Amino acid sequence: MIQPHHQLSISAAISSDVNRLSESVARRLREDSRSGGGSDPALAMRRSERLTAALLSFSRALAGESEPNPEFLAEAAREASAAAQAGVDLLELIHTYRVLQSKMWDILLNLTTELVPDASEQLDVQKWVSRLQHSWHDTAVANVIDAYRSEQHRFFYKSEGRQLRNEVREFIAGRRLLPPSASYDFEGQHLSVVTWGHNPKEAIQTAGKAFGATKQLVLESTGGTFLGWLAVIDDPRIIGQLRPEDLPDGTHLAIGSVIPGFDGFRQSYQRAWRAYRVGLLTGAKLTSYADVALEAIFTTDIQAVRDLVALQLGPLLADPRRDVLCETLSAYFTSGFNAVSAAGTLQVHERTVAYRLRSIEERLGVTVSEHHVELLVALRLHSLLRSVDSTAMRQESPGP
Repeated sequence: MIQPHHQLSISAAISSDVNRLSESVARRLREDSRSGGGSDPALAMRRSERLTAALLSFSRALAGESEPNPEFLAEAAREASAAAQAGVDLLELIHTYRVLQSKMWDILLNLTTELVPDASEQLDVQKWVSRLQHSWHDTAVANVIDAYRSEQHRFFYKSEGRQLRNEVREFIAGRRLLPPSASYDFEGQHLSVVTWGHNPKEAIQTAGKAFGATKQLVLESTGGTFLGWLAVIDDPRIIGQLRPEDLPDGTHLAIGSVIPGFDGFRQSYQRAWRAYRVGLLTGAKLTSYADVALEAIFTTDIQAVRDLVALQLGPLLADPRRDVLCETLSAYFTSGFNAVSAAGTLQVHERTVAYRLRSIEERLGVTVSEHHVELLVALRLHSLLRSVDSTAMRQESPGP
């Protein structure tokens, strides 16, 4: 007979540490050569969401709830649809669930050993947990297979632009030398965008007008996103012509860079996807690669971002005045290490800035001038994490 308090303690341990555990599973998947899909940002984001949802679902199952519930199955189906759209093989997708099952079992073994002190009870709990995990896994995978096959049929055999989408995919991957069969100037200047939300096609049209595009190439992509390539003039400043309020309500847009030629078609697309990863995490309506190139490097491993920020800014973030001190440090860096200019930006006396900088150095145990690179990166990533956490809280809050 399994003691209910053992089930509840294991469940609570998983749910209380779900972000770190999810990142550990994600790392295992990235290290696995058969997991596939890592090059598609929309699919990568879906997979990250699924891992967290899976751990929470199994945590609830341990607590006695009926799992996997419809909400998790819907999340898993969305990822399966994105995988089908990205051309990921079904066996590769199923393999990710096997990796999840293996990693989750490692986690469960560690937790039962830690939380169930009696050796004989440990064995009984582990047997029970194993049966529960296999049942959960079988239900989830059966749902994933159905969703994948249904979306594969719709996306590749019934959706608009199937042939052109395949040609563009092959061209971007370098497997096709000739440009796709479309009325678009592939040798000119390109600005790629990724859009998602309520009116993605309208957002691309809006961007095209703002940037003065002479031609547009628009395709449905994975995970509810749409891709756009805009034929524009050779002037990166045109990106500033679009404002967030210009976009339709509930719609988001990520922008690449203005780059010419066949290689530019590919590179602008890749940069737009990197900006998309940041925009999806932060919830920003408009995200330009030029503004988030640094943050985009780190978005594949949010736990690593948290670790770096804690390492560089930990004592500062524990201070009740952390917001004021971080704002001061950021203003000091932005002003080119000029305390007078920073004071003007903050609308305080320069002595106040000097005092705050001394306070920062005392708490961090380093000299700001000698560690400005590490601190500047950490400040930007801290801002990214605040946006990510704020977006997550909004999504979890019940509607009116």
